[in-house]
Amino acid sequence: MQKQEFNFLPAFAPIFYSDKTYFLLSGGRGAGKSTQAAGYFLMKLFQPDYFRGVIARYTLRSITNSIYRDILDLIDKWGVKEHLKITGDEILNPKTGNLIITHAMKVGEGTMSAKSKGLSNVTHLLIDEFTELEHEEEYIKLIDSFRTRASERKIFLCFNPGSKAHWIFRRFYLPDGTPNPKWLDDHCFLHTTYKDNLDNLDESKVAEWDRMAERDPDYYRHHLLGEWRDINEGQVFTNWKWQYDPDPEAEVIYGVDFGFARDPSAVVKVSKKGRRLWLQECVYQQGLTNEDLFHVMVKAGVPLHATIIADSAEPKSVETLRRLGFRNIRPAVKGPDSIRAGIDA
Repeated sequence: MQKQEFNFLPAFAPIFYSDKTYFLLSGGRGAGKSTQAAGYFLMKLFQPDYFRGVIARYTLRSITNSIYRDILDLIDKWGVKEHLKITGDEILNPKTGNLIITHAMKVGEGTMSAKSKGLSNVTHLLIDEFTELEHEEEYIKLIDSFRTRASERKIFLCFNPGSKAHWIFRRFYLPDGTPNPKWLDDHCFLHTTYKDNLDNLDESKVAEWDRMAERDPDYYRHHLLGEWRDINEGQVFTNWKWQYDPDPEAEVIYGVDFGFARDPSAVVKVSKKGRRLWLQECVYQQGLTNEDLFHVMVKAGVPLHATIIADSAEPKSVETLRRLGFRNIRPAVKGPDSIRAGIDA
């Protein structure tokens, strides 16, 4: 078998020598975050010291698209599959007893699974697509459950920065996007871009990305350099302001857009009088089944008798919400190119 060589990028050196507990691995596309993290976990699997690593995603369905997939790919590439026992969501090294497992933070009925047995005796926890966690409280509960007494204990938070409105930005960063110094005692901030990963990228693709700095500066800054996006960037409608005081006589209609893993389910309350609209976000959450969505909507104050216009692309979901109790729900009527027409209107 031909010997395989894997080079860890210099930008990720702190994960080997730093004694800090938390590592925020942020950056843009092509930065190598996933592959480097996968290589690190696979390397730990073959070391003699006790290691139990967990790859976590927000929902069970998204696990298959996580860094766990990158680990499986590296196992094939390195030719070490015969030395491991792979069963579903676990990778065991029988010789060392070291183990990598997957963990879904959100399970059915809208509950978190932070206290499941999968997090017992863990030394390393990696939260992939960290921005999927919509609430800071979910993160705190998860890391509080990770309290195994071990010689090495590390938590990796891997993500591409999004909007500055996200709780991750407010918790860990200053308004200018630099790390908040109050976390530096036990947090290591590693931000990389494709420029840190040039040896592993196609030269023509790198040249294409370089040209994007002039062709599409917004895309270049946020998708390639991984800069945080200001709250008002990328908005479709600009003729609005923060002022929620709907007319008491306004007509009230609720809008529902179904989602699940990557795309959140969304519910908005629309109060309309004349040409004036008042909009209130009621629900914006990933990982909700239709039954979950019903209970969340009721908890958010949506009346069972409310008029609800829902995404017509999912008639089964519309019917499920109707049978659960929202009798006045109906699918939206969409004409050709309805999204663009609505924006232009």
